[in-house]
Amino acid sequence: MKILERIRGFSFNPSKEFAASKDDTLTEAFKYYVLLLAILALILALAVSIVATAMASMLALSELTLMPGLPELGKIAPLLGAGAFVGIIAAGIIAALYIAVWLHIWVYLFGGRKGLKQTTKAITYGATPCLILGWVPGPNVIIAPIWSLLLVITGLMELHELSPGRSILAVILAILLPLIIIGVIAAFIVPIIL
Repeated sequence: MKILERIRGFSFNPSKEFAASKDDTLTEAFKYYVLLLAILALILALAVSIVATAMASMLALSELTLMPGLPELGKIAPLLGAGAFVGIIAAGIIAALYIAVWLHIWVYLFGGRKGLKQTTKAITYGATPCLILGWVPGPNVIIAPIWSLLLVITGLMELHELSPGRSILAVILAILLPLIIIGVIAAFIVPIIL
């Protein structure tokens, strides 16, 4: 299957796979991304349903109610799962588009002139580890995002023909600037609130 070959390629031989994806359309890149996102969303939605059902069973055994008048948790567990599925898909698509546009500003400033399409492909294909391992608890909470960042940097190098240093700087500034702004705002707001 082509999708499995692509996953393996982006995960273990990203330079070659990104070079092969230069002529991919955005539709192809988004089909790949949304398919992996849907699989992740399905796994997480099932987990939400199972946890809600288990909590409902434990509450029933202990004869406690969370809030009187609300429907029983066990009855709405499938709805919670469906809501999680739709929410994860929507959030994933919006996040990919936002990140692509924001990162592309920095890529452009560092000399990337191949267009937003190539930056978007670097994001959608670079997200492979997060989409594949996003449901696994533990160390993958750190490993998958770092692996994805490295893939995005590799994607920018291949798709925009940027040097490693320029690709790394574009990604670092795209991450750091919002964090700095949030930190400065928090430094002013927190003392006022306290």
